[in-house]
Amino acid sequence: MKILLGGIPLGCDNIGDEAIIACVAAIFRRVLPQAELTVSTAQPEETARKLQLRCVMLYGFGADAKCRAFRRDIGDYDCYVWAGATGLSDYPATGARMLEIAQAAGVKTLLWNVGMNSVLNPAFFEVRGKKRLLLRALSRCSFETFDAVRYYEKVLDRRMRQQLCQVLAKCAAVIVRDQQSRDELCRSGYPAAVVGADSALLLPTAPEEAVPPELSVLADRCLIGVCISAQSPLRDPKRLQDCLDDMLVEPGRHVLFIPMNPVTDHAWMADFRRGMARCEQTTLLTGQDDPAVVQLIASRCAVIISSRLHLLILASNVGTPVIGIARGSKIDNFLAALGRRSVGNVNDCDVTRLRADVEELLASPDEFRRANERCRAEWLARLAAAEQCLRATLGRGD
Repeated sequence: MKILLGGIPLGCDNIGDEAIIACVAAIFRRVLPQAELTVSTAQPEETARKLQLRCVMLYGFGADAKCRAFRRDIGDYDCYVWAGATGLSDYPATGARMLEIAQAAGVKTLLWNVGMNSVLNPAFFEVRGKKRLLLRALSRCSFETFDAVRYYEKVLDRRMRQQLCQVLAKCAAVIVRDQQSRDELCRSGYPAAVVGADSALLLPTAPEEAVPPELSVLADRCLIGVCISAQSPLRDPKRLQDCLDDMLVEPGRHVLFIPMNPVTDHAWMADFRRGMARCEQTTLLTGQDDPAVVQLIASRCAVIISSRLHLLILASNVGTPVIGIARGSKIDNFLAALGRRSVGNVNDCDVTRLRADVEELLASPDEFRRANERCRAEWLARLAAAEQCLRATLGRGD
């Protein structure tokens, strides 16, 4: 059986996505030992080197945004797998189009631990240009009693959800990464999803000798790991800068900035760091793009603060306490399982509660670790059940 793993914009400098695909590839190799696996990525040579798998161009994104190459090549495969991330809400139109093309070509389709936020990406539905002007004119004709723009955007959102449900109904299996994603699909009209867990929960940690040199010199410090996504940056970064500066008054503390995109996150956090009064008590990691090494780095931190979900997941893998700044519901969903709440979101971060949570977790990390162990046991059990579903759907990949 020839299987194409795709649906994620791989090879685009997102360490979380790279963690997912590394684990998905390992799972599929183990569960389907006879299958021929191919990965769709923006960096075929580099991804092939890392995963030791056949890799092809990135379908559905970038140069293939209209899916012409995907339409041309999908008939070469027996099964197309949408392989994770939050694609059901981040790029629903792309995902639905690719599933439809594969299904029309007679190719079996499957969703593997994909997530869905409570709000679909507004970039797909925001009305612009002349159409927006026309709708605003309609609103004015109603003396502003009717918001035509909002109404039309709701119509587009509803249609997109209906389209998703129609293509999911034709999939051989639909496995989502958490209960909240399943609930969101149910509200959209698709009730048959199986709840698995994020594949990155299985990521192995790099060996100790992989520790970056800049971390070795900080071995005696209390490291507070921080990652802010440049994709959705803080509306008011000064508040977090001041909060971190206040925390660094305590002797022995050091802030370690951990980019989960070594290009965009790194650039944003470099500017953020320069604006801190205690910049000399911080370090910005550079050149780290291996998820297993980032997980090792997270294990050296006393606490992690992040608006990137997968840094929270990698920290959880090694038992490091986490604090989330939400951007979309996925971080709230992850923290809720641990019995914790985010400290607001990127538009309104509650730095007072963030400071209190940091002090609590530094003083008493054991309660978090016990909750984390309970959650990991449940998540791993759900992943094992998802593997059974995969085996029942595709056999051994013959």
